[in-house]
Amino acid sequence: MVTSAHATKKLSHAGNKTDILNNMKKILLLVIVGLLIAAGIGYFLWNKPHRTAEDEKPFATVNANQLYTEFSADEPAAWTKYKDKVIQINGEVQSISTDASGNTQVVLNTEDPMNTVSVTLMAGATAPAQDAGTMIEVKGICNGFLNDIMGEVQLNQGVVVTNTK
Repeated sequence: MVTSAHATKKLSHAGNKTDILNNMKKILLLVIVGLLIAAGIGYFLWNKPHRTAEDEKPFATVNANQLYTEFSADEPAAWTKYKDKVIQINGEVQSISTDASGNTQVVLNTEDPMNTVSVTLMAGATAPAQDAGTMIEVKGICNGFLNDIMGEVQLNQGVVVTNTK
């Protein structure tokens, strides 16, 4: 004969299994919801449009020689000042070409012919056909300074503001 204490113990044990299963279901549901949220955030960031200089107000407007001189005189200070900021630059065209990615690259002269300012235009943007020595005004996001054999200030995601022939 089963005593009531023994029957209560069996019911209590069965209740614990049910509680454990319910807790596991809740944990599984939270994990699935967390994964869905992470996937949504990942999808948003993956498809987020690139930042371009097209609609942004320039942080500074300088000529190509001034910008190059700031970087060559004190690169850390210039980098702190211009890093990831939109800069509007006017200067004399050294060359306009297409890079390996198919983007237009505008190279501007400085007072030293071995040193330049290079602006890679945003995808789909083009520069008007201009001869070397003509003036142009572009803006782009400051991307760094290469100071190896020749010095070059680099900007990307740029657009042509004006051109003067």
